[in-house]
Amino acid sequence: MGSPETVAEAFLVALRDRGVDRLFVNAGTDFATIVEAYARQKESGLGLPDVIVCSHENLAVSMAHGSYLGDGRVQAVMLHTSVGSANAVCAVSNAASARVPVLLSAGRTPLFENGILGSRDYGIHWAQEMFDQAGMLRELVKWDYELRDGAQVREVVDRALDRARTDPPGPVYLSLPREVLAAPTFAAPAAAAAPVPTRAHPDPAAVDTLAEHLATARFPLIVTGDSGAEHATVAALADLAGRYGIGVVESGPRHVSMPADHPMHLGYRPGEVLAQADVVVTLDLDVPWLPAAVSPADDAVVVQVGPDPHFSRYPIRSHRSDLTITAGCGPLIAALGPALEARADRIDTGRTSRIEELGGRWRTRRQALLDAETGASDAPITKAAMNAALASVIGSDDRETVVVNEYWAQAEVLAPTVPGSYLGTPPAGGLGWGLPAAIGVKLARPDATVISTLGDGAYLFANPAACHQAMAMHGLPVLTIVCSNNHWGAVQASALKVHPDGHAAASADLSPLARLDPVPAFETYAEASGGFGVRVRSRAELVPALEKALRVVREEGRQALVNVECA
Repeated sequence: MGSPETVAEAFLVALRDRGVDRLFVNAGTDFATIVEAYARQKESGLGLPDVIVCSHENLAVSMAHGSYLGDGRVQAVMLHTSVGSANAVCAVSNAASARVPVLLSAGRTPLFENGILGSRDYGIHWAQEMFDQAGMLRELVKWDYELRDGAQVREVVDRALDRARTDPPGPVYLSLPREVLAAPTFAAPAAAAAPVPTRAHPDPAAVDTLAEHLATARFPLIVTGDSGAEHATVAALADLAGRYGIGVVESGPRHVSMPADHPMHLGYRPGEVLAQADVVVTLDLDVPWLPAAVSPADDAVVVQVGPDPHFSRYPIRSHRSDLTITAGCGPLIAALGPALEARADRIDTGRTSRIEELGGRWRTRRQALLDAETGASDAPITKAAMNAALASVIGSDDRETVVVNEYWAQAEVLAPTVPGSYLGTPPAGGLGWGLPAAIGVKLARPDATVISTLGDGAYLFANPAACHQAMAMHGLPVLTIVCSNNHWGAVQASALKVHPDGHAAASADLSPLARLDPVPAFETYAEASGGFGVRVRSRAELVPALEKALRVVREEGRQALVNVECA
């Protein structure tokens, strides 16, 4: 194997040496020496990250986001100077709010106007330069820096990865001037990789205090939705809840944090049980309840837990806390087990059956919905019907299927039990995340069946032509299911919430601000990239269309899209 000859090669080698196997790119004029590095790879023999070409920056960053969700490894993205960074801001906001460690790099417009290798040779190099390129992302990333000299490549890469992985994890941003990348480098001695930062562990006194509250409670409740991001916590939480009689409710779930079939699982609507609890523990959840709608009882003990339990990135967040514990969810659950065992003789033995009875209510409601939707063959297709149909074709215990949801797929109906099998929209809610994230999950988990569930608005925001082209280019067949109702449901619903007796509520017509019609024939996007597409107009067509699309994805290895005309 040869040695890096340019700073660009040294940068790529440093990434691969540190375990970053993929580089998601949408290239531009700033990539000249990156292009040369890959062209020379056969001759140089250098180990470089695999290039994942993406034709839009939202696709690149969201695919990286999904790949991290798929395999838990830090991903790297390279963007095109200021304009590419600007295109990526929404996706970076999603990654930041979801605490996804991604090393974002971007070329910087050449510093010099002439005379230096890599200096300006296109007219755009004047207009694209910014006084502070990283400034547009600084609120979203944990760290930003500009590479000044090739001698510091390894140190800068190590610093970036260390900051990205440290609790709470998140994206970082590194700008790379073209002249610096093009400069010659030397064969720096390989340095040992820095150890992965350890998780935040709870204070033992705080664990004892929390265990005392839980042991003496009449109705202890854990509210979560994100703790399952660390898959090992799912079984640990289930064991803790079952062993010591603690109810668990998932609020706006973005991960499977508790198997839906666990008897202590109380469903997905915290408002139904929150006020009854006398001890409420939130596990690393930014919005465990909507204060305008529901809050814990005044005399309840409220405990907030997380590596950043008060979410310091948020300018205002005033959810009540009587005990705040800085810790990762896994370490806290592990510490709570022995502390509760020491108090087991003081736990009310009757509370388990009371909590199980509460849990039975949402399961009864779910079964009633499934029964009703199965028997309503002539009715319009609703989101409830779509959920019932999807649940029937995949099953809740399917260990090889992942649903990546950005709109209509409800965990309450799908009832997932397998860690990592349901992934929900990031807290920031930047539209256009779901489809590229699903492609990223498929990249990281090639043997899985990946299903992207979207509304028509979210699908349009995803730059669908770029997404389907990426599936074809990289051989990543995903099943996309679009709920097409020709309007922005959230826009209309928000107006009616704020002004329930206003003019919009009184009007028989949909607000023009909430209209999307006429929407394209979405199924043709998949067909244009060699996939299978079908439009569904009636309930009778829905399940057969989903089954056909799944066969295409699983057996033929082709992408598929089901466009459902939904009420």
